[in-house]
Amino acid sequence: MNKKLIAMTITAMLLLAVSYTYALEQKDILVYYSFDNIDGKTIRDESGNGNDAQLVNDGTLVDGQFGKAIHLNGGVVQLSPADDFVVPIGVNGEATLEAWFNMKSHSGHSGIVSIETIDAGCCEFRMMLNPSSNPFWDAGHHKDKSLNNFTFDLDTWYHYVLVADGKEGKAYVDGEFIGSHPENITFRKFEKAQIFVGAGEGPTSHPAEDVIIDEVVIYSKALSADEVKASKELGVKGALAVEAEHKLALTWGQLKSDIQ
Repeated sequence: MNKKLIAMTITAMLLLAVSYTYALEQKDILVYYSFDNIDGKTIRDESGNGNDAQLVNDGTLVDGQFGKAIHLNGGVVQLSPADDFVVPIGVNGEATLEAWFNMKSHSGHSGIVSIETIDAGCCEFRMMLNPSSNPFWDAGHHKDKSLNNFTFDLDTWYHYVLVADGKEGKAYVDGEFIGSHPENITFRKFEKAQIFVGAGEGPTSHPAEDVIIDEVVIYSKALSADEVKASKELGVKGALAVEAEHKLALTWGQLKSDIQ
């Protein structure tokens, strides 16, 4: 490869990387259910951390936003074995919950993703819809918050993100910041916990009546607005690839400088 072609390749990679300055990193991902890697009723955790889950009751695979998604109609996805999720969130003091969903039917409180710790009472992290179809959450403690400036419609795909850092809880929908509420807490160093997809507290507590869910991710950091947007537009795997190319581009840039 001649020097001109090398320079063009480096430039193209740098331009791609600059588009997402704050791309995601694998080390920040605690749990990743793409629903593309399923063995029977076992949903594999693609974060590499071994947090596999089980489909309980009714659910089927359907086309999602990125590959396959899980259609829950009376079912829930939950960590298996129960309470086996060791949560480093209390150490980092930051967390983000992310998912794509398409609500087919809704009347009460509907859980999308939740983390229920065994040592802190109830409802530590919940990303939900309230009965009016507004964003509803708990961001580190059981203090319910909601926003009435955005309403989710039925039969529509949404990218939904809850960012928590102890100071506040922030909601993003389709890559855009919707609003926040103060929290003003220090996260406890939580012990083991349970994870629920399609429920808001337990397998039979605040279940989503009829929903398709895709690309569930739990991070041990508070994502920035740019990271949220990158994940929405590229998907988790795409955003991780951009970060890898960003690092590779910087490495090539240094090599080019060294050989000149």
